[in-house]
Formats: sequence, structure tokens, C-alpha cells
Amino acid sequence: MRTVCLSALLCCVAWPVFGQQGQLVQRLDAAPAGAIWLTQDSLNLSGGLGGAFALTSGYARNPLVVGGAPVITDLATANIGLAVTYSRYRLAFDLASPLYVRGNGTPSLDIASHPDTITDVRIGADARVWGDVGGPIRLGLSAQLFVPSADRTDYMSDGTYRAKFWLKAAGDVSRFSYAASAGYHVRPLLGNELNYGAAAGWRFALGDALTSLVIGPEAFGALGPQAQQMWEALLTGRVDLLSGDGHALRFKLGAGVGQRDLAGAAQWRVVAAVEVVGLATAATGSD
Repeated sequence: MRTVCLSALLCCVAWPVFGQQGQLVQRLDAAPAGAIWLTQDSLNLSGGLGGAFALTSGYARNPLVVGGAPVITDLATANIGLAVTYSRYRLAFDLASPLYVRGNGTPSLDIASHPDTITDVRIGADARVWGDVGGPIRLGLSAQLFVPSADRTDYMSDGTYRAKFWLKAAGDVSRFSYAASAGYHVRPLLGNELNYGAAAGWRFALGDALTSLVIGPEAFGALGPQAQQMWEALLTGRVDLLSGDGHALRFKLGAGVGQRDLAGAAQWRVVAAVEVVGLATAATGSD
């Protein structure tokens, strides 16, 4: 009984602070379409004009907790990612929509009552600046602009323009692949952050050289003002179905846990994605 009363009191205290202002609580930014990983970028950009499409959906449990009391208890979202590639460059777009949002004393959303709600639209530009596709090390640069398009009080947006600037690395050594990133998040509402992420996995052939299973961890996090931080770690797996002409179909699945001082890390999360890649991003040849 004491725990229930304390939780109710904390929610009443948190509501004037978070309920009136609101903020973006979805901390998992899906990788650009064609980037192969769930959250990281393989930098396998090459070939002529091509592109990719990705559909990502996930559920996060308790992504916003204040003083030990959950403010947002359930968050389910869907992302549509599109990318156009040429040579070593990519222009990417990402649209996300909440499917289900529930909390203690907060507004509730679902796809039936709010079918047109879109979170901050992401526009990104990426480039592989050094290293060969399929080689042991590749380096890249990325810039992303987030355009506010949802209400802060729905916890789907900061209500301001945001930007992220990334330094990326990736590589392949035999059956082992990895990717990592370090970035600076310009976030006017809550203070700028340092962002980071990493992924690694082993590839196992499934019947032939064009079909494989990759299993390994992915992690991402942020360090914000006053040394506040959050991180999430996922165990992920994907099935790559490649065609002889360079196209690819991928199925991705991940699940894991998080820890936070900053709002947004889920107590636990599951995420799934399907990705269709055109000739340019699927190819493993030279520029």
C-alpha cells in the first residue's frame, strides 16, 4: 500500500513537469534504410543509382520513469525508412508513428484514435569517406535533421528542430562484422548530448552463400547535461537473403534491456524490421 501511495505521489509531482511540456521518449533511432543493422550503419555504399526501403516496429516497456514511478508505461511505434543511394553516398528519410502509448495520468494514443500522428521526421545524408565495401575497416560521416511534427504533450516530440552529426566506422573480417558510431545531438529543449552505438555479429551460412544468419549484440546510448546518461543493449539476429544481381531482402529481430538517468531508455524492448535493398546498397563491388 505504501508503494502504491508513493507511486501516485510521484506521478502527481512529475505531471506538472513532464505532462505540460512533454518530450520525445523514443530513444531508438532505426538505422537508415539499407544500413543492414537495426541501429548502426554498415557503410556498404557503392554502385550506381539505387535505394532501399525499411519497415521497423517495436515495443518499449517503461521508457519514461520519474523518481522511480513510470510516467510512460507502454510505447509501440512503427517506422518507415526510405533511402536513395549513389556511389558512396546516401540520402535517407524516416517517418515514425506511434501505434500505442499508455501511461500513468498522461495522454493515451493509439493508431485508431490518432491515425495521422507522425513523430519528428528525420532527413539524413551519409557518406563512406574511407575504406572499401566488404573490407576490414570503413569510415563514414553522417548528418541528420529532425523536423518536429508531433505534440510534445504526447511524448512523441521535443517540439523543436534537432540535429545529429555522426562519425561512423564499420568492417568485415571473414564471417565477423562490426559497426560503431559516435555523434553529437543538438537538442535545444533538454540540452545537447553525446550519442554512441556499436554492433557486432557472426555470420552463419544457411544452405548457400547467398542466404545467411547473423547473430550478435547491438547497443546505443547518450551522455547528456550534468553527466546524465542512458543506454540500451539488444541481442539481435537477422536473416540476409541476397540475389545474384545485388538485391537483398533482410529480416531483423532484437530484444534487450536498458538503464537511464536521461529519459527514454526502456526497461526492456523488442524490435523487428524488414528491409528491401536495391542494387547499389546491396552490391559488394568497388565504387
